[in-house]
Amino acid sequence: MIDLSVLLRFALVGGTTGALYFGTTYVLVEIFAAPVTLASTGGYFAAMCYNYFMHYHFTFESDTPHDQALVRYLLVCAGGAILNVLVIYFGMLLTSVHYMLILLLALVVVVCWSFTMSSLWVFRRQSDIRGQVEPGCAGDGHHDR
Repeated sequence: MIDLSVLLRFALVGGTTGALYFGTTYVLVEIFAAPVTLASTGGYFAAMCYNYFMHYHFTFESDTPHDQALVRYLLVCAGGAILNVLVIYFGMLLTSVHYMLILLLALVVVVCWSFTMSSLWVFRRQSDIRGQVEPGCAGDGHHDR
């Protein structure tokens, strides 16, 4: 079952991540006269770092070591990029739907992928995993070895 408070925190972090990306890019272009491509790269990097740390500490309150969680996070981001490309490619190839609707579908698919993988794998609390009792081990004292 999905914890509604986690889902709301996930949405809040996602929204603020988008705002940070656009805001950083805007400031770099308009105030520091950086080229748009360079500025958006800086904005994207800032947004990814913020997103990782906010999901780690705020959304999922993870206790997974950073060396594991960060690698998993980057793999999920790469998977999301691949899913995004596939949805857009096949949406454009197989339908006559306006590309903006296909982009919206891709966004929904990637957000669902990200939330699912983040909650079940990337940021899953190690204490939750350790607290689970393996079938057949309850009360026999062998599951702690």
